[in-house]
Order: sequence, then structure tokens, then C-alpha cells
Amino acid sequence: MPTEPKISVIVPVYNSEAYLKKCLDSIRFQTYSNLEVICIDDGSTDNSCSILEEYAAADSRFRIFKQENSGVSIARNSGIEVATGEYISFVDSDDWCLLTLYQEFVNTLNKINQDIDIYNFNSAVFMDDKNDAFPIRSFELSDWVNHQSKYTVHTFDDCQKPFTRNMAVTNKIYRREYLTEQNILFPPGLKYEDMAFNIISLLNAKSVLLNNEVLYRYRITDRITLSTEVVEKVFDVFRIADIIENEILRLGLYESMKYAFFQYKYNVFVKYYACCPEKMKESYFNEMKFRLLSAETNDLDERIASHLRNYDVFRQVKNCTRRAFDKFYKKYSQMAH
Repeated sequence: MPTEPKISVIVPVYNSEAYLKKCLDSIRFQTYSNLEVICIDDGSTDNSCSILEEYAAADSRFRIFKQENSGVSIARNSGIEVATGEYISFVDSDDWCLLTLYQEFVNTLNKINQDIDIYNFNSAVFMDDKNDAFPIRSFELSDWVNHQSKYTVHTFDDCQKPFTRNMAVTNKIYRREYLTEQNILFPPGLKYEDMAFNIISLLNAKSVLLNNEVLYRYRITDRITLSTEVVEKVFDVFRIADIIENEILRLGLYESMKYAFFQYKYNVFVKYYACCPEKMKESYFNEMKFRLLSAETNDLDERIASHLRNYDVFRQVKNCTRRAFDKFYKKYSQMAH
């Protein structure tokens, strides 16, 4: 294993001029230098491309690729295709990394002296209108058994909650050959693509490292809160669930995971029900109800399922009309917050 492996940092960019320099500086000035920075301009109409060209002219590690606006999945997949590093990291163009991120990763690799499929670290949310950051628990160490330190090499079997948290790609570093050998890519054209990518990559992983330290800042802006794209593509969550389920079946893991996956379904489906505009709520509710009832009827023992966390949410979907569920969900959301 190389003592200084090259890391390919993939940055999809779309109309990010307000934040892009901060993002790129956080990569350019990393304490670890063996990087290639693959910037995919996804048809930006602002000054983003000029900023990318400025950085490429100043630093030969920056490579710029341009495509017609096709979405973040295709941009990231294009980055994976051209990457030459041993490892791949994804950074969103309005976020930024702590300057020690990649050195910390490489130090850990050299300490354990082996290749790793997935390196998982924590991140923190940054609010545009505030001067602070607060942690997002992208994972909890308690979700994993046999954990002793950040040098503990886990297998997937150690993960007790594969369908909760762990959903962002920006708080992980992936071994490139692992992704290409397993043909793990982002589903093109779909929203919530991170969920499919992360669950599938975790299901197939043979080696995972966990670092509880916050090494990434995730920016939240008004423009991404309940964005138009989320509203228009909210039904994509059902297709994402189908992609994940097909992988679970392919791996022969369905019987052992069906209750945990059912819990994932009703929690995620109900979460995105809130994103529906009024004109779509009836259709979304009916689709959600049909899918959950089909899963319960075909596969599950209700006596076991009823002990799942938040099971009352499914019970309400099962027994309520859409209007009655709205009243329940309003109270449920207030209690949850």
C-alpha cells in the first residue's frame, strides 16, 4: 500500500460562485498534497466556470470538466470515471473541508497498514445566517459493535443500523477500485441519490474505518431548504427504495434485514411526505400506503414489526385516511422537534 496514496477529490459545481472559492481553497491548502481535484461544471450559468479556470491555472492538481446541466449524480459518476487516485472523496461546491482532512486519513491508513473500502468521518452544519456550526451525527459509534478506536477495521456485519444515518457521501472517502469493481455509481436523474450510493456501498464493504472527529462543514442555505427540485422529484424516494431493495435481494440479505429495511421505508417515506405540495399529497400518500401495506402483508410478522422504532407512524398510514394522517403527522412533527 502506498505511504502517500493519491486522493481524487470530486467537486460537482452548479452556479456556486458565492461559495466556490472557499470550497476550493479548503482543498487547495490541505496539509496533504497528493491530490487531484476533479471539478465537474454541470452547465453553470454564473461565474463558476471562470473561478474554476482561475484555480486550474494556478494549481496543476485542478482538472476541469464541463457538461450540459445533467444533475449531481451524472457529474459525480463522470468524476469517478476520470479519477486516477487510489481513493475518492466527494466535496460539494458550497461546503468546505477542514485543512487536515486528507492528512488525517492517510496517517490512519499508514498506522493500520492496509487498504480500506470506506473511511467515515463526521461533519458539522453551518448556517448562513449564524456564526456557528453544530454537529450532524452522520453516524454514531454506538451503531457499530466491536469498536475500540479510529484504527479499528470494521466489516459490514459490525453495523447495527445500516439504514439510519450514514447517508451523505461528503463525509466519507472511498477506495476507487472498490467502487469500480462493485460497479457502485449514483443513480442518474434521481433525487436522494446519496441514500442509494451509501447503503449499497456499505452493504458491499469489507473494511470500514470510523473517525468521530468533525472534518467537514456542510452549508445550509435558504436556497436548498425545500427546494423546487425536492418538491418536484419527491416521488423519487420510492425508486431509490427499489434500487436499495434490489441490491439487498441480490446479496441474499433480505431475510435478515427485512424488518430494519421496513423501518427505513416508513420513516423515509413519511419524512418526504412533508415535501409534497398539496396537489401531490393524495397521490404520494396512496403510493406510500400501497408500498408499506404490500411489504407488511407479504413478508412481515406484525408481532415483531410492532416493536420497531416509530412503528406508530406506519400504523397511522395503514389505518388513516390521508386527511386524518395529516392531523397525526402535524402533531407527530411538533413532538419530534
